Amino acid sequence: MPEKKKILVVDDNVPFVELAKGIFGTDYDLETAANGFEGLGKALTFVPDLILLDVNMPGVTGIEFARKMSANPATAHIPIIVITASDYNSMTESLLRNEHNVKVFMTKLSPITTIREKVLAVIDKIIV
Repeated sequence: MPEKKKILVVDDNVPFVELAKGIFGTDYDLETAANGFEGLGKALTFVPDLILLDVNMPGVTGIEFARKMSANPATAHIPIIVITASDYNSMTESLLRNEHNVKVFMTKLSPITTIREKVLAVIDKIIV
């Protein structure tokens, strides 16, 4: 049996983390980090196939996280889907789109089916 693909959810919003566990927890090996600093460490040890990233977090923000991931040769290949509620705007999106590993920028208000479709597209390398 092939190994499950790995998803790292970096988000301090507990309800969203629980939602992600419900959507992806059975089909994927899922880890979570409550902030960007913790997420950076888990990205190096867990080595996910995809990261779901919030923008507005204490300490290391999503923008800083994406920049650090992109700059580190050990993590630069890991695709990121930015999924946020409070910072969903064109300026934040344009800052994040400068990072080559950010593949999708979307709102947490998206339907669950859309979130799942985007994750599947990125993890299966349809969106590269």
